[in-house]
Amino acid sequence: MGMDEKRRQKKLARKTAKRKKTLAAKRGEIPGQGSRIAFAADKPLQECLITRVLYDQGIGNVVISRKMPNGDIAAAFFLVDIYCLGVKNCFFTIIPPGVYAQRIDHLVQKEGAEYAVPACAVKLIKDAVAYAEGLGLHPHRDYLSVKGFFGSIDPTTCPKEFEFGKDGKPFYIAGPNETQEDSEKIMAALTRKVGSDGFHYMVRMDLGPE
Repeated sequence: MGMDEKRRQKKLARKTAKRKKTLAAKRGEIPGQGSRIAFAADKPLQECLITRVLYDQGIGNVVISRKMPNGDIAAAFFLVDIYCLGVKNCFFTIIPPGVYAQRIDHLVQKEGAEYAVPACAVKLIKDAVAYAEGLGLHPHRDYLSVKGFFGSIDPTTCPKEFEFGKDGKPFYIAGPNETQEDSEKIMAALTRKVGSDGFHYMVRMDLGPE
């Protein structure tokens, strides 16, 4: 193969890689994570946890973990807002069991936690996303990829029914990492869907009185 042909092949390979990366971004995939999530999604379940503050305060973590062949723990963490926003944040990781245990201990001390039936943990997450999308609000950008970790867990087998919103209406509580612009966009979306009187909110005072 001549030098010109080698250069052409390398250039073509770079274009192909760039195109795949662009398509993955459009699909909401996490670069480098898709194959790891797919590989981990059929491994034996370790545990599923729902933190108690989720029911008390409307927002909390849901954890799904699996045991990898080498003993490591693959885990997906979902920060779920059942009052309004659905999945506010999520991430996937593979870590040694000792590190996983430390993270869970910290989470339990901070938020409390209880074991959950896997089907119910997934149903809670999916229903929260559906509730938020019904209000015109989309889940965290990584959710489309991380949800692949659910694997074969079937949420339709969960007998529980979860309630969303507060006192019959969406209740938007501005988080510490949300800017004024973020809050204004969320409230505008809610106003379009349910009207200015169709939701409750709690935001910083610089956004104006409630």
